[in-house]
Amino acid sequence: MARILWVACAEPGSLFPAVPIALELTRRGHELTVLSVPGSQKRFESLGFRFRPTRELARHLRAFDFGAYDSIRDASSASHAGSVRALYADARLELSAAYDAAMVDPLEPGGGFACEASGTPSFSYVHWRMAEAGVDTWFRCRVWDGASPGAEAFVEWWNEQRTLVGLEREPRPLEEHVWYRHCRDLTLILGLPELVEPKGILPPYAVRVGPTVWEPPLEEALPEWVERLGRERPAVLASVSTVGLTDAQLVREVSEAVDGEDLDVVLTVAVAGAPPPLPANVRLVRFMPHGALLSRVAAVVSHAGNGTVTRAACAGIPLLLLPDGKDQFDAARGAAAAGIALVLDREAADAMRVRTALRKLLDEPAFRTRARQLARRAARYDAAATAADAVERLLASPGGANDAAASFR
Repeated sequence: MARILWVACAEPGSLFPAVPIALELTRRGHELTVLSVPGSQKRFESLGFRFRPTRELARHLRAFDFGAYDSIRDASSASHAGSVRALYADARLELSAAYDAAMVDPLEPGGGFACEASGTPSFSYVHWRMAEAGVDTWFRCRVWDGASPGAEAFVEWWNEQRTLVGLEREPRPLEEHVWYRHCRDLTLILGLPELVEPKGILPPYAVRVGPTVWEPPLEEALPEWVERLGRERPAVLASVSTVGLTDAQLVREVSEAVDGEDLDVVLTVAVAGAPPPLPANVRLVRFMPHGALLSRVAAVVSHAGNGTVTRAACAGIPLLLLPDGKDQFDAARGAAAAGIALVLDREAADAMRVRTALRKLLDEPAFRTRARQLARRAARYDAAATAADAVERLLASPGGANDAAASFR
């Protein structure tokens, strides 16, 4: 059996979709060791993985001083560069322990660079975007360049990151720039293929495996009100990532939209904030596993995060989506094209528009019918097993990495 190093990002949206793959590899007898920030040790060890802390990365994050720079842009650039170097050092040190392969989060480029430098076969997982033909999050935002064409700006930035750790320029052709973050040995594409919009052509090292839906086990019993949810009247789950300026606006518009409606609304937020006054039919909770709620609700309102869209689609629940940035527009386009979602412009989404769209979603049975049809198709995937099969093929023939993907097409 193989020894695999998992260079992981511990943020839930990045981590949760990858856990089923890691657990399946462990179930098959492979030994996984996680390399991640020290604060995540308890979570990974509770899942049965060995753990190594990123000491250099932790040291960098503790010592970095944003106030030492004249602008947010300069500070962000310096912080990212320091993180790349630090994680590269941590991963190179750990890889010296003779691992057979590495599982790398694409949001942690220092880990991928370390695998390349050490000659360790590696595979990544695309859990954070659904449309591989779209533009990459970084160069869509183009936080470092407002003038150059997006592709050119990204390629320049990416090669700067490689230079930080002493690597040559990216060997892949320019037309593959949307895949530069991902491992050219093997890239596992998670999510529902039916929700990919626009459709695109995969590089030879990429394989679709289907959706991976996972969340941490409940640490305590669900409150009694959850059992009653959706029994007497329709219920709606409104999921907000944080309570920043734009999400506070979403909370306000959704709350006004459902005020007085014959609905029960559960509004989940990831962190503490100061929400506006809420109507009596809106319950705000700081955290509630979506898996405990989706079987009880008739619709989901969301900012179109990939995880929420995928989870709702797999549960057969239609969505009202208000994307705000990053890959959310791609996720929203895919859900709308599949006929399971309505999409509103976040800036124009006042309470009246939200109420009208939500009522249409609930009253027209076609949305629910298509969502249930998609859920039945989603149930046919076994993403963790398909991914593990591809990884084992890579392990068996690391010199012919493209075969690991080609055999699953």
